[in-house]
Amino acid sequence: MRSPLINDNTRMALASIKSNKTRSFLTMIGIIIGVSSVIMTISMGEGIRRQVMDTNQATNDYLISVRSGSIATRDSNGNITDVNYLASLGNNTLTEQDYESLKNLPTTGSIAPLSTISGIPSNFEGQEYKDATIIATTSSLPDLIDQKVLYGGFFNDDNSGKNSVVIGKRVAEELFNENVPLGKLITIRGQDFVVGGVFDEFKSNPLSSVADLNKAIFMSYPTAKTITNSNPAIYQILITPKEGVSLDQLRLAITEQLLKNHGGQEDFTVLKASETELVARKTVSAATTFVSAIAAISLVVGGIGIMNIMFVSVTERTREIGVRKSLGATNRQIYSQFLVEASVVSTVGGLIGVLVAVLGNLVVRLSSELQPVITWQIILLSVGVSIAVGIVFGTAPAIKAARKDPIESLRYE
Repeated sequence: MRSPLINDNTRMALASIKSNKTRSFLTMIGIIIGVSSVIMTISMGEGIRRQVMDTNQATNDYLISVRSGSIATRDSNGNITDVNYLASLGNNTLTEQDYESLKNLPTTGSIAPLSTISGIPSNFEGQEYKDATIIATTSSLPDLIDQKVLYGGFFNDDNSGKNSVVIGKRVAEELFNENVPLGKLITIRGQDFVVGGVFDEFKSNPLSSVADLNKAIFMSYPTAKTITNSNPAIYQILITPKEGVSLDQLRLAITEQLLKNHGGQEDFTVLKASETELVARKTVSAATTFVSAIAAISLVVGGIGIMNIMFVSVTERTREIGVRKSLGATNRQIYSQFLVEASVVSTVGGLIGVLVAVLGNLVVRLSSELQPVITWQIILLSVGVSIAVGIVFGTAPAIKAARKDPIESLRYE
């Protein structure tokens, strides 16, 4: 008996929506915004997490990363318990002294600093490339990050590399309009450099300090010091252990040395390769939860909107309620009618919100390096929440409709 009644109520609800399209759409706006915002936020977080995992899988397993800022909190056993990624967004706390002292540790195998310098590079025709990031490093970088130089070769640390740079694929394509611009000149801060190599495609990492390494230009650290007349601030140092030294031994040695250099102040973070993904996951999870909570407020606002409109609908349809009751409709049937109508309005809004989120994520994919991922679990959860919002906020108007006196309702004009 219940199934036909629910079907009838659903058809009545859809008919009501069609007869009041504008009002119904305005009622759904809060649900649409809430559902689409939550889905896009969670899908962005999932996409970033997967991109970070892909990047880490392509990285040397024996790599240790030293970063500015105290990002991670550890317990007595050295395990990461908390993450504050915003700590890395302040001033760079790593210096050339840190690099030199870590380089001389007996536990250090290969090491490379990473530093960015300002400047807008241009090609031999004077065309500028404002999207480029100029990174100063050493010859150990390709081996440390397991990144292949697709064409040409990487520069050396001696004077033979002072006039040579290696570029990312996007720089080659967008600045030189070709894939292999080896031997071409590129001007940086008034000095000419020869393109000696082109990196293979880098996997993007949205949480990297440098937005896109495919748009980066790499030069030797000594050369960067010369053209800037200063010691460029180092944002990251990459290190691998010497043969026979474990990652934990190297991490402890690095930490002890840097504490000496920084007067006991732990304004840096030392991460093993396996911990980088953990830090990224915790960071993305915290940010996603926070933004999703804010977006979820729209669902509450949408629910209140549905409740207000349903109260108005109950008042407008008082005579209809009286007629139905006089023909034998029970309070339960009237209650069910209005509750189903509120649920249908909310559900339709949720489905539209899903569509908006899908289109929004498509735009993000086409216009940026981010790759949002929508899973069926996210869609089911969002639609389920929108149905629940309809039920919760539609209950009060439905109860009011069910309790109306049939005689008084028939007299209502």
